[in-house]
Amino acid sequence: MLFVMKIKTIIATNIRNHRKRLHLTLERAAERAGMTVNYWQRLELVSQSDLPSFPTLFRIAKALSIKASQLLEE
Repeated sequence: MLFVMKIKTIIATNIRNHRKRLHLTLERAAERAGMTVNYWQRLELVSQSDLPSFPTLFRIAKALSIKASQLLEE
C-alpha cells in the first residue's frame, strides 16, 4: 500500500503542477481531458487512493500537452 501511495503522490503532484504551469483551471483541464471536474479534482488529491488507468493517464497528458511518462517522474 505504501508503494501505491507514493505513486499516487507523484502523479497527483505532477498533474497539479503541470495544470498550474499552463494556468488552467480545474474546469478547463477536465474539459480538455473529457472528464468531470470532480474526477480531475480527485486525481490531484494525494489523500485519494485510486490510481488513474493508463488510458486516463494518456488523456490527462494530452490535456496538459506533455508525455504520459512525465506524470510518473519524481
